[in-house]
Amino acid sequence: MRIVLRIVAVILVAIAVLLVYAVINAATSAGGARTGVAIGYIVGAIVLLVLAFLAWRGRRTPAAD
Repeated sequence: MRIVLRIVAVILVAIAVLLVYAVINAATSAGGARTGVAIGYIVGAIVLLVLAFLAWRGRRTPAAD
């Protein structure tokens, strides 16, 4: 199960990086980026990174130590 959680964490980080790249690419384009969409993408990326962090660490219980 630990391997599956780590694979999911890596996928979540890849998606978060893609979202940040989309914002940077839109901001540097001629038309510019829509502010609401850019903020939504960044918030989504932060949420995905937090979930990835939690998935990577897995479940920690005092009995497991």
